[in-house]
Amino acid sequence: MKSDYIKSIILILLGFLTIPLLEILPVAGGGASLIIVITIPFLILVGVIMAIIYNSYYKKKNDEAIKRKAFVIMILILVVLNLLLFPHK
Repeated sequence: MKSDYIKSIILILLGFLTIPLLEILPVAGGGASLIIVITIPFLILVGVIMAIIYNSYYKKKNDEAIKRKAFVIMILILVVLNLLLFPHK
């Protein structure tokens, strides 16, 4: 049970992945700041929605393999969305 709670927190925190990326990767010009202002809340919302789905639906499943696959797929979706929507040069 505690691991499901931690996995939900991880999914929510992956929505904030764009913020550390701003310090690591170079950001494009001035128009990129508008993209950042729009994408950060969107990605946070997607992370929260995935955490709610994982916590409510997969919490009832007893099969650990299905829960692990769903968690990995949700992580991959969030990481790919963060990298695709990031306004890099």
